[in-house]
Amino acid sequence: MKPTRNKIFCYGCRKHKMLFETQAKADNFIRYNSEGIMEENGKAPVRSYYCEMCGGYHVTSNPSTEVGERLNQRDHQLIQNLTAYRKDIEEVKALSASLSKRLVHIKALLYFGQTDEIGKHQLRGNGKLTTLRGRVDKMYELMASVKGVLGKTEEEQSYYLSNPALEKDEYTLGIILSNVRVIQEIDSLLKDNEVSFADGNTDNVSERLVKCRELLSTIQRAGKKEVTAKYNVLFEEQQRKLRKLQTGKDSTSVQEETVEKPTSSNEKMPQYFNKQEYKAAILSLIERLEIIQKAFDDGYYDSCETALEIAYYMFDELPVNDDNTMLIKQQLDQWNERLSNMNDR
Repeated sequence: MKPTRNKIFCYGCRKHKMLFETQAKADNFIRYNSEGIMEENGKAPVRSYYCEMCGGYHVTSNPSTEVGERLNQRDHQLIQNLTAYRKDIEEVKALSASLSKRLVHIKALLYFGQTDEIGKHQLRGNGKLTTLRGRVDKMYELMASVKGVLGKTEEEQSYYLSNPALEKDEYTLGIILSNVRVIQEIDSLLKDNEVSFADGNTDNVSERLVKCRELLSTIQRAGKKEVTAKYNVLFEEQQRKLRKLQTGKDSTSVQEETVEKPTSSNEKMPQYFNKQEYKAAILSLIERLEIIQKAFDDGYYDSCETALEIAYYMFDELPVNDDNTMLIKQQLDQWNERLSNMNDR
């Protein structure tokens, strides 16, 4: 009688096979069962072999080890392809998450009319991420609308600010215009304060800061949290300058650990910058470069390109332009050129 125990579906040979933990068990099965199987089926297993797909041993009636070796190589290639596919899936998931984050950030920029900043946040890889393509297209449409409305005269813009019966898209443009004007007014007040500081004059500085905070509270929708954090730091800096002029003492009420000074002439650091986050981002980019190198060495060029796209996204998020970032950017661009040259062959 033909044994039926330990049967599983083998994806290598695409049929059900018996699976043995060791070659000894598989050989013993042949020794004690081949005659009965021969009588029942007219053929019987004659040798055992290791199946890389199943992680154990099968038995076969095919005596050719040459055919077996060829099938083993086929299974090995299938496993390599599957491993590469899984890596690609993980990379694409990471790229998808990164692109989603980028879209949120770009939307925040657009809500303050910062269309010139969009070029720093390229939507690389959107051709691969078909599920996000619709969101990318909508973002480009919004960007075009924002550029268009910012290019209108003040009289034309007033339509979006005073009309109570706006369509949904027009209402969004009205919010963006309102945010832009608020930021422009805040920047103007802060600039007036800096002029006063330069002259050693503290008149009306406090009143301007109060007005700035009132204006900042009117900011709406996307990017409000980030813009509020940015300007609160600027307000605190001017408040400290004011106290210094009034008392002759330098107050340290601002959390100094979040404000880093440039360490070389090439560095350009924002006034609100966290050193620990910067270090973590640099280390992540170095690790990503190692992933790119390994994918390239292993011949997984598509994975290499995806990893490079993710690295570019990570790089664009850095708030600093210094010697470290310049070196990383140089390496990313070298990889980009290298992969582009390969695709041109």
